[in-house]
Amino acid sequence: METRRQLLLGGLFVTVIAILGYYTLFLTEFSLFKERFGFTVYFPEAYGLRQGDSVLVAGIRQGRVKDMSYDPTAEFERRVTVTMLMDQPVELRDGFTIAIKDATLLGGKNIEIDPGPAGGGTIARDALLFGTIQRGALGALGDFVDKNGSRFENIVKNVDEVVADIKAGKGTVGRLVRDDELANKVDAAVTKIDATFDSASQIAADIKAGKGTLGRLVNDEELYGKVNEIADRLKEIGDNLAAVTKDVNEGKGTLGRLVKDEALADEVSKAVEQIRDITTKINEGQGTLGKLVVDPKLYDDFQEIVTKFKNGEGTMGKLFTNDEVYDKLAKIADDLATASDALKNGRGTLGKLIMDDELFEQVSKALATVTRTLEEYREAAPISAFTSVLFSAF
Repeated sequence: METRRQLLLGGLFVTVIAILGYYTLFLTEFSLFKERFGFTVYFPEAYGLRQGDSVLVAGIRQGRVKDMSYDPTAEFERRVTVTMLMDQPVELRDGFTIAIKDATLLGGKNIEIDPGPAGGGTIARDALLFGTIQRGALGALGDFVDKNGSRFENIVKNVDEVVADIKAGKGTVGRLVRDDELANKVDAAVTKIDATFDSASQIAADIKAGKGTLGRLVNDEELYGKVNEIADRLKEIGDNLAAVTKDVNEGKGTLGRLVKDEALADEVSKAVEQIRDITTKINEGQGTLGKLVVDPKLYDDFQEIVTKFKNGEGTMGKLFTNDEVYDKLAKIADDLATASDALKNGRGTLGKLIMDDELFEQVSKALATVTRTLEEYREAAPISAFTSVLFSAF
C-alpha cells in the first residue's frame, strides 16, 4: 500500500515537472542554443513596463524585455534604459517609432516597434535610440481628468445647484416636480394627447375601412384609377412644358424668337423705347393726347362740352336728352320700316317697280323704245337743221 502511494506521488511530481518544463521551454520561448540579439532603447519613464514583457515589431512578437534601469542624473528623455533580447536583428529606417503601450485594457505593457517606411534611410546599429510613451484609453482618460479637474468640480457644483433648485421647486422642472397644479395640467395634457392618439387611430381605421375622401382614395380602385389618370395627364402636361421649354431654348416660335433672337430683342427694345418717348411726350403735354392729359384748359373745355351735352344744350344734347326729338326720330324710323316693308312686299309704285318682274320688263321695253327714238332723232337732227336753213331763205 505504501509503495503504491509513493508511485502515485512520484508520477504526480513528474507530471508537474513536465508541465512546468513545457511552459518554461515553449510558452516563454526559452532556448538554450538559440542566438539572441541585444537591443537598447532610452525612455523618459517605464510606464509600468516589467521584465519579460513582449516586444512587437510591426505587430509581430520578436523579443522580450531583458532588463531595465533608472538613472536619476540622466536627461529626461533617457532616464530609463530598457534592454531587449530579440530573436533576430531589427533594421530601423528613417521615420521609425518605438513606444511603450498598453497590452490590454485589463493591464500589461508591450514595446511596439515600427521599423519605418521601406524607402527610408537605414539607421546605424550603434545609434542612440529613444522611445516614447503612448497611453491607452484609460491613461488618456486619467490625463484628461487630471487636466480638467477644476472643470469637473464646477460641473459637479452646478449639478448640485440644479438639484437644489429642483428640490426647492424653482424653474420649470422644479415646478413640475413640486407644483401639484402644474402636475395636474401636465396630466390633463397627457390625457388630451392620449385622446388625440385615439382619434388618430380611429381616423386610421376609417381610412382602412374606405370611409371619407382619403379612405376612398386609399381603397377605391376606381378613384385610384382616376388619380392615376390625372397623374398621367399632369405628366403629359409636364412633357409638353418640357417640349415648349426646349423649343424656346432652341429659338423656335414667337416666344423662342423673343428669347433667343437678338434682332427681335432689339426691335422690342426699340418699341419699348418709342413707347417710353411717347409716354414722356404725353406727360410733358406735347401733341393732342398730351394736351388732353396735361392741359387743364383743354380739360375744362371738354368738361364744359360734357356738361352742355348732359343739360341738353346744342343739337347733340337735344338729340340725346329731348324726348320730343327722340319721338320724332322714332317716328321717322317707324316710317322707314313701313316704307321698306312696302317695298319688300311690292306695294306702291316703287314697290311694284322693284318687286314686279312684269312691270320691270315693261319699263325696260319703254326705256329701250325711248333710247331708240332718241338715237333716231339724233341721227335725223342734221338733215332737219339743213332743211330749216334752206327753206328759211325763201
